[in-house]
Amino acid sequence: MQTEHTILIIRMKVGSDDETEDGIQESPIAHNILKLFSELEHCDDDEQKVKIEKLNEIVDDMNEEEFRYVFMTGLFNKIDKMINEKKISLQNAIVLLKRMGHFRSLKFPWVYIFKGYSLSESFGKTIIEENKKKKGKNEKLLIDLCECYLLLNFSFPSKLTSIFVSNLLRIALNKEENEEIQEEVEVALLALTCMCQEV
Repeated sequence: MQTEHTILIIRMKVGSDDETEDGIQESPIAHNILKLFSELEHCDDDEQKVKIEKLNEIVDDMNEEEFRYVFMTGLFNKIDKMINEKKISLQNAIVLLKRMGHFRSLKFPWVYIFKGYSLSESFGKTIIEENKKKKGKNEKLLIDLCECYLLLNFSFPSKLTSIFVSNLLRIALNKEENEEIQEEVEVALLALTCMCQEV
């Protein structure tokens, strides 16, 4: 059975320059995102960072249909596979996913895109494992993973609730008047808002 991702690619290939054979207009934004994404696994770490920044800029211009086409059709499983095969670092994947989740939460909060994908399960397991560590805990990684998880989709197992609350509240309550810190506070608050919608 064809996924929407497959159908989108077919539409892009079989259509004329301006329109596909079924009359649906091609989406240059979706095309550029898929093209850049397909190039990621063939780049080194620095090149990936450059392409991810370009991807993030394009994501900000998507409409809801383009967003659904691109991100609800297997890209999360592809990212999970790339992480497992060490074709993309977890840190680079988080940069892309966090921006994507931030965009979803602000523009299309009714679109639930993360639950059920292997990447959602992987992130959930990593969050639990990192939170259990007594020594060598990577606090930034834990916060980033919590934010990614909630910004992409606020539906989550109840066992993650206390982890989300304790870690994100600590960031959200930071009173430092520093632009970078305040941006972190805003993202943490947005993630907590997503979580409250589920609760």
